[in-house]
Amino acid sequence: MLEAEHKQVLDALRELTGEDGVFKVIEAEEILEKMPADISLDKQQLSVLIRDLRDSDFLKVKYFTPDEYCLLTTRHMDEFPKAEDGGVSAPVILPVPAADATTEKKVKITGKAGMFFTALFGSLLGGMIVATIAILLQKFVV
Repeated sequence: MLEAEHKQVLDALRELTGEDGVFKVIEAEEILEKMPADISLDKQQLSVLIRDLRDSDFLKVKYFTPDEYCLLTTRHMDEFPKAEDGGVSAPVILPVPAADATTEKKVKITGKAGMFFTALFGSLLGGMIVATIAILLQKFVV
């Protein structure tokens, strides 16, 4: 769950990087200067917060050191609905459409089984080509 510190850091990063979709190099001191007075962070805590935001897909980070970050802000905190009590809302489960009679009769090999058979037949074809070339070379060269 994202706390107020995460939101403040994300707001500061969004202000520093802009929304042009380009990675920006930002120093840790610049970020700490943008933080409100009621939130006191050091560079290590800032690094932890930025990692949390990166893991939550709010940021894309090319590289970071304790003193500088190359990052891009991707999503807004207000894009995600919150529950009335302040917690995170329950996930929305969408209904799965029922299959009609025409799709049940068709057999289609997809997914892992399809990839397996494609690889199997490809390797058999490749083996036959190599064996044919080897036999022709032995017959006419030797």
